Amino acid sequence: MTATRIAVTAGVPRAHVELTVGALAPRLISRDTMTANVAMAAAGMVLLGGDHVHVEIDVGPACTLTIEDVGGTVAYPGTRSSWTLDARIGADATLYWRGLPFVVTDGADVERSSSFALKSGARAVIRETLVLGRYGEQGGRLVSALSVSDPGGPLLLERLEADGAAPEPGVLGGNRVLDAVIAVGFRPPARPHDLEFDALGAMARHLSGHTHGSPLDPVWDAWVADARVNDGPAEA
Repeated sequence: MTATRIAVTAGVPRAHVELTVGALAPRLISRDTMTANVAMAAAGMVLLGGDHVHVEIDVGPACTLTIEDVGGTVAYPGTRSSWTLDARIGADATLYWRGLPFVVTDGADVERSSSFALKSGARAVIRETLVLGRYGEQGGRLVSALSVSDPGGPLLLERLEADGAAPEPGVLGGNRVLDAVIAVGFRPPARPHDLEFDALGAMARHLSGHTHGSPLDPVWDAWVADARVNDGPAEA
């Protein structure tokens, strides 16, 4: 399956934006010389059993890329599927990606891997919401790996294994939603119980039985506003 690709590099009078449609379909919303705003939605039914989705993101030096997730992702019942993201953020560049819920339905078996590699001076704010099951479901099997690194090495390495049909005590407890906002490359206005990294960055996390009313919505807004202090608005 063709990889979905989004790449932005500086240009005059407009930044160069490369969009490749795979299982997901990116669409350009706006851009100026250094920034681009891209919406991304499923190009078809995703994830069906046996699907292998690969997304590549490249943000050129000093550029800013905002990705607007449209519709989220649902992993449907069937054989093992996978969802892989490789994001590379160039020197002094910024990525904003507010991912909508990634839902693992009953009978699904999915492996998800997200990697964010930041060059010197780069920043990112990422929203990730993992959900076991639709309403009334327990959810299927999910293995989710997340890695964030900068030139100094790894900043965050996580691996979650969960199965709604065979819940593990101490992993999610009675919750089925794992919501997180992650900021790297700058020191956001973290709350007292958020995790602050040794390097510049922090993570806010919330466990819940439902996706609505998350207390992390204002955290996302505050952290993006803090990161955007030196960003300029994109033009159509």
